[in-house]
Amino acid sequence: MALSTFLGVNLVTPKGVVAHTDTDSVQAPGEQGEFELLPGHVPMLTALKAGVLTIGTKQRVRYAVSSGYLRVDPTGSVEILVEQAMPATDINAETAQSDLRAAEADLAKWGDKPQDGDYVNLAQRAGWAKARLDAVAH
Repeated sequence: MALSTFLGVNLVTPKGVVAHTDTDSVQAPGEQGEFELLPGHVPMLTALKAGVLTIGTKQRVRYAVSSGYLRVDPTGSVEILVEQAMPATDINAETAQSDLRAAEADLAKWGDKPQDGDYVNLAQRAGWAKARLDAVAH
């Protein structure tokens, strides 16, 4: 079987499909650090953290994504499942900045209390705000 010359990418949130495209590369914010996928990548499943997802090298489209998973199936299709995703072109930097400031202020007030579900939600809010800021900063 010949190796595929492109990646079929599906970027999906619980609200639906954000992007569905054939492309030459994907750069993603893995839990262990940034990584790049090229056509013909071996099947894999990996966790993503909030950050910037870039689809394509020749024609690049940047997205802010929250945490989730990325899966490459045996046919070379790339399934990216995240809670939230937004094209960089749709991001309001001022809103993201004030969201980040608010979340960081709440986290700073947390102190030594046990890190429960509310803390995790705050940390995720901060991560999503930072991802949006990073996506619009070129």
